[in-house]
Amino acid sequence: MVWTCLAGEVTIRIVNAGDGRALQNQPVSVSLLYEKGEATPTKYETNLALQTDASGEARFVLPQPSPAHLAVRVGIDSGQWHCGCNVLAVTQDVMQMGIVNSAASANESKRSPDLVKAVPGEIRFVVRPLSFFERLLGPLLKQ
Repeated sequence: MVWTCLAGEVTIRIVNAGDGRALQNQPVSVSLLYEKGEATPTKYETNLALQTDASGEARFVLPQPSPAHLAVRVGIDSGQWHCGCNVLAVTQDVMQMGIVNSAASANESKRSPDLVKAVPGEIRFVVRPLSFFERLLGPLLKQ
């Protein structure tokens, strides 16, 4: 099904669960996924390479016709951050409700409920810094 009514801007935001600050200069890749047999826009790249700005945001405008799904990957340093760094989302859900992918602990979510609140047109990644012991033991567990 083609979502021609979903014109608009999509914002991908990366936020630190520990202090609520934005993560800037982080690579973000987005794939616009169309259903088999669905018309795709001409003169529009379906694989986007973006980077977050000083506000921790990367933005793009949906083409017409809009894709059925969006695949988003955040390329942050897994040696420093807990992150569910991949999202496959229905475009209509993103535009109507927003999507949150959170690695925040239950305490962080309770302390800052707006941190994990979805906003229409946004895919929000809430990442959590690794603790000292996680950074120390992480390389040993990978062996």
